[in-house]
Amino acid sequence: MPSSATLALLCLLLAITSAACRKSKPPTPEAKDATAAKARAAATPIPAPADGTFAPQHAAAAMGPFQADLDGTKPEGHLRALNNALTFWLASGRPFPKDVNELAAAKLITRVPTAPPGKKFVIDPARQQIVLAP
Repeated sequence: MPSSATLALLCLLLAITSAACRKSKPPTPEAKDATAAKARAAATPIPAPADGTFAPQHAAAAMGPFQADLDGTKPEGHLRALNNALTFWLASGRPFPKDVNELAAAKLITRVPTAPPGKKFVIDPARQQIVLAP
């Protein structure tokens, strides 16, 4: 009679080999077509709107990681989100904005966050940054 260690080893070997023998089904033609359509849609550039605003898809893609900062309550997060929006604005070849409201008007950000009491968000053209000023 085999020992319990040998029996356990045989059971483990049987479990490993049976799991390795399972083959997955090849993708159906419909699944391949859906995957190809998604890849084409992702590769197709989104045209910029003619009215000078940013396409919502562009803004969402650019600001997605920073939306939490914009929605948060901390001024540091607001500045991080606003400065990233400003970077996206300048990278698109637009002239320097007059104020942060232009970023919201162009739909690059969903809204201008509320500054702490006694301060406001202003654009410092020399540093090309948005800062908190009294």
